[in-house]
Amino acid sequence: MPPSPAHSVQGGKRKERDFDHQDQDHETNINVVVRCRGRNDRELRENSGVVVKTEGVKGKNVELSMGPSALSNKTYQFDKVFSPAADQAMLFDDVVEPILDEVSIPSTSAVFPSF
Repeated sequence: MPPSPAHSVQGGKRKERDFDHQDQDHETNINVVVRCRGRNDRELRENSGVVVKTEGVKGKNVELSMGPSALSNKTYQFDKVFSPAADQAMLFDDVVEPILDEVSIPSTSAVFPSF
């Protein structure tokens, strides 16, 4: 039997992962939310390029500009994406408040902030 794609290596790069779906009846409620930051003062002074693009203030995709010599840009999809124009109130209203509302319901909720 050939090895699964998760364990195969070809040309130094991994193939697409073959996820274990043994527990398909178990529902998960994990959402990945991304908040993109704007350029800082140093980046503005140095006139650095913007490498992260979003679809407006709120969306689901992040596009990374890989530079002029790259063959293509990379696009990543998440449950929610907030651009640098999104403020704390918008994040709270769209992400945190629904979780807090669910806390009163007998279920398990967790927030894992990243700084």
